[in-house]
Amino acid sequence: MTGFLFLRVRAHRLLLAAALLAVLLTTAVLATLTAFSGSIGDVALRHSLRTRSAAPASLVVRAQVPPGERESADRAVREAARRTFDGLPVGLRSLSRSGPYALPGARAGAEPDLTHFASLDRSRIRLTKGSWPSPYETNETNGTHETSRGKSRGKGKEVEVALPEAAAARLKLGPGSGPITLTDRLTGPEVTVRVTGVYRPADPTEPYWQLDDLGGRGVRESVFLTYGPLLADPSALGHVSADRTQWLATADFSAMTTDRVDALRAAAKSGPAALVKSRSLGGSPSASTALPDVLDRAERALLVSRSTLLIVALQLIMLAGYALLLVARLLSRERGGETGLLLARGGSRGRVVWLATAEALLLALPAALLAPLLAGPLTRLLAGQGALARTGVRLEGTAGADVWLIGMVAALGCALAVVAPALSASTGSLRRTRAAALPAPLRAGADVGLLVIAAVAYWQLDGRTSGSGALSDDGAGALGIDPLLVAAPALALLAGTVVTLRLLPPAARLAERQAARGRGLPGALAGWQLSRRPLQGAGPVLLLVLAVAMGMLAIGQSASWDRSQEDQADFRAGTQIRVVGGRVPEQRQPEVYASLPGVREAAPVARSTMDLSGNRQATVLALDGARAVPGLLIRADRGERAAMADALKAPKPGAVVTERFLQSSGADVGSRIDVPLGGRSLRVTVVKAVAELPTTGAADGAEGADASDGGALLLDLPGVNTLLKRDGERPLSPTEWWLTTRPGASAQAAAALRARPDIDPEQVLVRDEIAAELRDDPLGAGPQSALLAVAVAAAALAAVGFAVSAAGSLRERSAEFAVLRALGAPRRQLARLIAAEQGFLLGLALLVGMALGAVLTRAVVPLIVLTGEATQPVPPVLVELPLPHVATLLAATAAVPLLIITALALRRGDPTVSLRHEGGN
Repeated sequence: MTGFLFLRVRAHRLLLAAALLAVLLTTAVLATLTAFSGSIGDVALRHSLRTRSAAPASLVVRAQVPPGERESADRAVREAARRTFDGLPVGLRSLSRSGPYALPGARAGAEPDLTHFASLDRSRIRLTKGSWPSPYETNETNGTHETSRGKSRGKGKEVEVALPEAAAARLKLGPGSGPITLTDRLTGPEVTVRVTGVYRPADPTEPYWQLDDLGGRGVRESVFLTYGPLLADPSALGHVSADRTQWLATADFSAMTTDRVDALRAAAKSGPAALVKSRSLGGSPSASTALPDVLDRAERALLVSRSTLLIVALQLIMLAGYALLLVARLLSRERGGETGLLLARGGSRGRVVWLATAEALLLALPAALLAPLLAGPLTRLLAGQGALARTGVRLEGTAGADVWLIGMVAALGCALAVVAPALSASTGSLRRTRAAALPAPLRAGADVGLLVIAAVAYWQLDGRTSGSGALSDDGAGALGIDPLLVAAPALALLAGTVVTLRLLPPAARLAERQAARGRGLPGALAGWQLSRRPLQGAGPVLLLVLAVAMGMLAIGQSASWDRSQEDQADFRAGTQIRVVGGRVPEQRQPEVYASLPGVREAAPVARSTMDLSGNRQATVLALDGARAVPGLLIRADRGERAAMADALKAPKPGAVVTERFLQSSGADVGSRIDVPLGGRSLRVTVVKAVAELPTTGAADGAEGADASDGGALLLDLPGVNTLLKRDGERPLSPTEWWLTTRPGASAQAAAALRARPDIDPEQVLVRDEIAAELRDDPLGAGPQSALLAVAVAAAALAAVGFAVSAAGSLRERSAEFAVLRALGAPRRQLARLIAAEQGFLLGLALLVGMALGAVLTRAVVPLIVLTGEATQPVPPVLVELPLPHVATLLAATAAVPLLIITALALRRGDPTVSLRHEGGN
């Protein structure tokens, strides 16, 4: 029986080779997506915990440690850190600081400049001048103070210190400067210091500088101008006023995987609470970490990423299943005579099914073994393509148990698809009948039913106004992927493809009428053949329609995601640079911000709120319209800048409001409303309504539009202040400044702002930085790279199916072509006949696939492109379908079928062989 099985395989080796290619391609892609999903989840989680979430993921402990308890406090913090990070390797750094000291030189009646001593982790700083401070030693017997550099006598004790670069430059101090006397602002004595060196932070952005009140900047200006910290040897801190000791505990997340998220989150919640009860930390200790919140966000982003991969994987499974069924049906038809002969000679139908199953397993076994082995290299290949390549992450792509399981299940599923036609053939009649114009399920209305199901799924998905359609709650608080989000796009794609079958008969009749008007034999015969058997080419047509529509969905989803990240960055920032707060004196703000390098326009903004009914609150933005609106980053479909500027210039105080504000307040365009400003109400007229206003509502990335969000309204700040001054009221003070920069100059302006001591770095919001953070998130960029791979796989599967179907169709009609050749039809006309038939099917498939893909992309993409928080983006997704990419897709999809058509049309066959075979039958 084994020998007979291999004889069957050899007899149909080309068809089985095509089936093997399809099985291997499908299994390899699904195994790769599984490996990719696991790898990108782990790598993205580690990347986030080590980079942008490093500071909130650390543990910060503060305590006033009793004298002599420092070692026990260090042990307690280290042990608590291990518990907080669930046993991960922990690094511990500390910063001990003194109380405040006043610098000399303050004017009479003025507040002095302040500083303080600190013992820093010297691995976090770099010495740029001089030398490190020496240990502090006191000789109690003779009253002298000793350092490693000698002795000094006198009333004050000298403490050697090193200054931060910024402080040294402002104070004009450095190595070699004379001693300075500092006054204790609490109750201690004066301290004399000598500067021995100048230092700077090795990396001012690293989490360690959370422990420094000045953030590693050296100078900070608020009520007091503070310099420091003054780096002293740890031994010196026992001889100055004591304040507190701080620790920063960070975990080594290099071995962190998504499987440990739940355990780590639970440990991060319980660990700090237990630590503050430790007696070694003295009175009123504090311990805090935002790691649970970081893990919550990462988990939601991971679910969004996996949902995107599941969406494309389900579409690929649908396409691969149909391609395999097409190949298997052709194989079953080729073996019709052989199967009939086996049954006639006493073979059972079960034996026929067994032979088909054995052949299918021969196809599945190599795929099940090779696909997981290919998953690693293919995963690394995907990581180097598209949006994911920008992030710089590297994927391992190892074949774990889940990859092998998926490979095995996918291979067995493909084997079942290959066996299915043999099962139906073994239970039905082998007699051939004339095919109907439409399959029986379509005549029964199956396509209409499928359309209804797809429409209901789309309606349900579109109706999820909470904005968290990617996630579902199991009732116990655990979040998961919403099956509707995954299934709805596949249902819509399947329904649209099946409806294509109804287009084939009328399209074939139209082609026949057009061909009949010509005089050539090839066109007339091709039209007659298509009209006589319109469903003869339905298989490859549907396959190409699926491939083209899938490719356009992938292109549209990827391009729309890229555009959405830019739109979200525009909406969150509002302008190129936004300065929120700051301590620059109000009278100097216009000069300071306008004189920054690269700034073209600086506009003051006053932000406040307005209470509405139903516990809702609206955001009130009063800005300088002439300066801010021309540089306002708002998408044209959400509001027109020119119209907004005109509305703010109205003779009477006018307001531009959002549509949500109109709904929440009950007002309409033209209504007059009272807006609370500066302790009084100002009556304004609603002049214009827009969809959204940047920096308001969900612009900060919160979960959708909260129920308390009452929308926003925009006023002209100079006009408001003119009215307030006229009525004797104090004008509104700016709470923000919006800076419009020249192209490419925002980074330079932002650096200048962050270098100022009266502005904290986190108060400077830069549009380009927000966009880069959104674009370079591995969990968001990863699925976009996979979309391209799935589109390529879909085109390859369609090419295999089309090649097999076209070759099989011509083989079935070999006798017909032989008769035409025997009657004197030239080979050239037969070649044109083949090209006309197959070219019509190819053109129809590309046209319908392009139309279906465009419709589905416009309808589905806005529902499945989500933020990392699993919410609908603000502003809503604007669907993009780049024409160059679509043209490339169509050309790539049509390339192999065109080559196949050309090869078949030019193929030279011997008509005598076909006629002899036909006569023998």
